[in-house]
Amino acid sequence: MADAKFSKVLGFWDLFWLGVGGMVGVAVLTFPSVTYQLAGPSGILTWVLAGIISLLMALVYCEMVTAFPKSGALVVFAYEAFGRNRLSRYLAFLEGTGYYIGTLFGIVVSAIILGNYIGGGYQTGSFWSFVIAEVSLLVVGIINLLGAKITSRANFIMSIFFMVLFVAIIILGVTHGNISRLVPFFSGSNGALGLVYGVPVAILAFGSWSALITIPEETKKVNTIPKAVLYSIITVTVLYALLVLVTYLNLDSQQMLKQFYYYPVFGFVAALGNPTVLFLFQVSAVLAIVAVMLVMVMSNARITVALTRMRFLPQAMNKMSSRAIPIYATFLSFLIPMALSAFPSYYYQYVIIGAIVGTGLPRLIDLASYLKIRNKKDYKPTFRVRHGLAITSVAFVGLAISELSLGASDIVWSAAALIVLTIAFILIDFRRRKAN
Repeated sequence: MADAKFSKVLGFWDLFWLGVGGMVGVAVLTFPSVTYQLAGPSGILTWVLAGIISLLMALVYCEMVTAFPKSGALVVFAYEAFGRNRLSRYLAFLEGTGYYIGTLFGIVVSAIILGNYIGGGYQTGSFWSFVIAEVSLLVVGIINLLGAKITSRANFIMSIFFMVLFVAIIILGVTHGNISRLVPFFSGSNGALGLVYGVPVAILAFGSWSALITIPEETKKVNTIPKAVLYSIITVTVLYALLVLVTYLNLDSQQMLKQFYYYPVFGFVAALGNPTVLFLFQVSAVLAIVAVMLVMVMSNARITVALTRMRFLPQAMNKMSSRAIPIYATFLSFLIPMALSAFPSYYYQYVIIGAIVGTGLPRLIDLASYLKIRNKKDYKPTFRVRHGLAITSVAFVGLAISELSLGASDIVWSAAALIVLTIAFILIDFRRRKAN
């Protein structure tokens, strides 16, 4: 079967808004209470630190994607860095499948939260929550099947809408807030160290910037990817910090940690006492969550293409539609989440495995790949990171910090996932070598 051929239809602003739309979603609407619990009002700084760490990691990825501008480029990095041998194939498999699983569970969690948010009075597992989750996944799947440009335009409309409303809500929150609620500043359960413990929570809200690294073959000029990634992370970091700030200004500790623990931003907007503003916020929150799912489905379809090109998946997964979309890969990217979202009781496991296998493991492999390849003679990126070694070292430290909150059960779930992936690689690789 012929290799997948994409159309170069995405410009800088398409990429920028895909980055924004891919990041702003469930995490910022639900996690401010967790960072408050850990760090008190200083949890605001946790979100800034998470943005900085994400920015440093993104610089490394942006350099490598200009050297290897392939669809699903994340899979390619380790393969090129470690010599195109069995080890490099294993690392590429772990990177690709790890990222896919992380994004897959991110889609599922987003759908579950969306279903609960508007379908069942926040009651996980209600019938209407399930229906809304399934319908939302079907809609984002259909939009993706219509083409990359259509996906970008839909994301742009949703992102502009929720960004404007979020900015308006931030302004209202500042005018109605009480600055005394920020005192004492370091009052979380872990004191000043709460800043460190809060980073792995907040950093989950930035994960989808890497979606832009998966679509270089659909980008008009690959060198626009670094600019779009960096600008989108900076924009989202500012938005997050301000949104968390006004939430802390308008809710006291009782409201933050008990009454509105799972929906703190909703709680702060409700505290404003304006039904119209609350309704508009709910609309914007729904659009933000849908935009995240839209971008994640797009990204996972490209990761599937990359895994197929390396012969980890049947070649049929590379079949393209008349709209230059990997049709079967896209179907897979939203049908599997539709199936998993039918089991919301596994929400915690989805979050943990997705965060560790889908974030920690792939990031570690990619940073190691950069250190391995950066001085090779045949490595010729068109975008170079200044002080790449220092930035990678800081990113490694940030990655280690982001794993500090793991508990024993979290490690067990993650280790089990890693063992399953390793066994899968051994079986697939054995079958490939036998076929040759």
